[in-house]
Amino acid sequence: MKSMFRTVLSAFVLAGMILACGAQAPSTAGPDVVNTAVAGTQQSQALAQATVNSNTLTAMPMTPTAGPSVDYVNLTEEELTALIDQAVAEAVAATEQTTAAVTTTTSDSTVTSEEVAYVYDYYYYADYYVQTAEDLMAEYYSLYADLATQMITEMDAIQSELNQMNDTLTQVSTSLNEINSTLSQGLTLAQESIDQLNAAAQQAQTNAQELQAQAQDMISVLQAEQQGRVDQLSQIQANNIPTDKVAALQSAFEFVDFANTAMSDNKLSRDELTNMTQLGRNAQAGFQNFGGVGAGGGFGAGRADVDLTQFSGKFDEITTQFARGQMPQARGNVGQFESSLGSRPRRP
Repeated sequence: MKSMFRTVLSAFVLAGMILACGAQAPSTAGPDVVNTAVAGTQQSQALAQATVNSNTLTAMPMTPTAGPSVDYVNLTEEELTALIDQAVAEAVAATEQTTAAVTTTTSDSTVTSEEVAYVYDYYYYADYYVQTAEDLMAEYYSLYADLATQMITEMDAIQSELNQMNDTLTQVSTSLNEINSTLSQGLTLAQESIDQLNAAAQQAQTNAQELQAQAQDMISVLQAEQQGRVDQLSQIQANNIPTDKVAALQSAFEFVDFANTAMSDNKLSRDELTNMTQLGRNAQAGFQNFGGVGAGGGFGAGRADVDLTQFSGKFDEITTQFARGQMPQARGNVGQFESSLGSRPRRP
C-alpha cells in the first residue's frame, strides 16, 4: 500500500508539473498535451482513492491469542453455552470485518501485495473464531448430547451455518493466495481474480448474517429446555417407599451411589436423570415418614436420634441442579450430602 502510494504520488506531481507547463501553451495544444492532461486527471483520481484506502485500512485486527486452558467439566451448561454464543458473535463480527476489508482494498479495482497481507489478517481473525466456536460446540456435544434434545437440534443448525461460513472464508483465503502468487511473479492482476475475491467475501457476509439469525435464540432455547427437564421430573412420584428409618437411610445412599456412578464419565443421560430422580423421590418419602428423632430402626450408636427430615429437600435440590445443567454444583452437593448422612447403616 505504501509503495503504491509513493508511486502514485510521484506520478501525480509529475503530471502536475506537465500541466503547469501546458498552461502556458497555445489553446491549440497537440494530442500529446491533451493525453497528458487526461493522464494527470486519472492519476489525481487514483491518488484520491489511494488516500481514502490508506486512511481506512489503519485499524489492524488484534491478533487472537489463546487464553488459559479451560476444564469444561467444571463449567455449567449455561456457562458453556454462553462461551459458544460469544464465540459465534465474534466469528460473525470478524467475518463482516473481513468482507469490509476486501471491499475497501478492491474499490479502486487494484490489489497490492500489502493489501493482500492486510486482508489476510482479517481472514485469520475470522477463521480463528469460527474454529473456536466449533471446538466449544464439540465440548457441548461431548457433555450434553445424551441429556439435551432441543439444544442439540439448535447446535446442529448452528453447526451447519458455521460450516457454510467456513467454506466461503476458505474461498476468500484461496483467492488471496492466487492474487498474491500473481503479484509475486510480477504479472498483471486480472479483474476476474478481484471479482472472485469480492464474490467470496460477499458470500461470507451473507453466511455470517444467516449464522447470526440462527444463533440469536440459543440462550432462550437452553433456558426453555432446562425448565422443561425440571417440569418433567416434577411429575415423578415415589413408587418404592422405605418401611423404616434404616431403609430410608439406605435408600438415600442408593441415591448418592447412583449419582456418583452416573457422573463418573462426566456425562448425564436423560434416562440416568430420570432414574436418579425416582430414587430421590423414594428416599425423600422415607425421610419424611421415618426420618424424625426417635423414629427407631435399631441400627446403632444414636442413629435413631438423628433427624433425617432436615435432609428431605436435598433430593429435589440435587436433581434440579442436574436438570439445569449445573453439574459442578450438583456433584459438590452430592458429596456434601453423603458426608452429612454419616456412616452407612447396617441391620443388626
